[in-house]
Amino acid sequence: MNLDDIIPVENFSDLTIQTLADRLQRTRGAEQCIYRETELDELWRLIDVAVRSGDPDGLRDRETLREMRDAVHRAHDLVGMDNKPLEAAAALREVLI
Repeated sequence: MNLDDIIPVENFSDLTIQTLADRLQRTRGAEQCIYRETELDELWRLIDVAVRSGDPDGLRDRETLREMRDAVHRAHDLVGMDNKPLEAAAALREVLI
């Protein structure tokens, strides 16, 4: 998918996380960083809901979900505030099961 588009983030599966990390790795320029930041916002929101209500797939406990949320937050700041998409991709990959 075109890196100048924002993809919908509908879950926090390993496939979704890997897709977002791959997109981060290929991101170039400030505008694309903003798009990746938007995708990470939605990923964070979905994980935050799961922290409060439980993993809909039953794969992760609350502590794991909190760790995921923290890693996504780090990735978000790396790409959004620091303009470091490669480091953001590495931070995001930390949450893969």
